[in-house]
Amino acid sequence: METDIETVRRIADLAALSMKEEELDGYVQDLNIIIGYMNQLSTIDTGDTKPMEHILALQNVFREDIPDHSNRREELMKSASETKNGCYIVPSVVES
Repeated sequence: METDIETVRRIADLAALSMKEEELDGYVQDLNIIIGYMNQLSTIDTGDTKPMEHILALQNVFREDIPDHSNRREELMKSASETKNGCYIVPSVVES
């Protein structure tokens, strides 16, 4: 499939891109190269290949979720500039 200037204009219009007329020929050539690579890839037989999510074998590296019944509220509240009744007080961001 060969791409022409009108196709590039249409794609640019759909993507809300502005292109100069003198740039269009370059974009046509680039798009034809990309489409050529995609066509080349589509000829590869992948029938026996199992689909992968990632090229490397990954494992969950998270620690086991063990309940911890410690209450660190007082320690955490020390970092706040202002607190009231165990809650952080922050400046209002809504205009009244």
